[in-house]
Amino acid sequence: AVSHRATSTKSWKVFWDLQCPFSKKMWQNLPAIKERHGKDYDITIHLTSLAFHPQAFTAQCGASLIESTKGRDALLRYVDACFEHQDTFMNAAIGDAKKSEIDEVFATIAEKAGVLDGDKLTKEMFLEGMHDWEKAVKPAYAEHKIALGYGVYGTPKSVIDEKLVADTESAWGAD
Repeated sequence: AVSHRATSTKSWKVFWDLQCPFSKKMWQNLPAIKERHGKDYDITIHLTSLAFHPQAFTAQCGASLIESTKGRDALLRYVDACFEHQDTFMNAAIGDAKKSEIDEVFATIAEKAGVLDGDKLTKEMFLEGMHDWEKAVKPAYAEHKIALGYGVYGTPKSVIDEKLVADTESAWGAD
């Protein structure tokens, strides 16, 4: 999870699916939400994947790999790039692509995010590591189980002070 620290102890957990167009809408609104409420809440971003978004878990594994090798700032850049280029991995764009072709889409997104380099995480390392149990799959699955534990069944969803806000709307803005 990526935290935007606040001065208060109130928590606001935001759950997104990287393939969800409604999560993308909330991502677009997040800067205004943080500006307005960031002093009152410790806002954290959590990723999960919905069953009907088949590329979401692969995207989430890529995010976990990036966070485990490059840190949270790199993870945020990747999440931003995933939402910016979401149209490249929607079901209609992917069609009946092979798994390796889908992996390549996320490697390209990671390149566009500027999180790949010639040393710590190359494109080849990303492609090889995004299905590594310890660095990518297990952390993505652990975060998915956190979402399920809160009753997150769709995205985006918010958990404020450990309580699921059942009617979270993607159009939520700062007000």
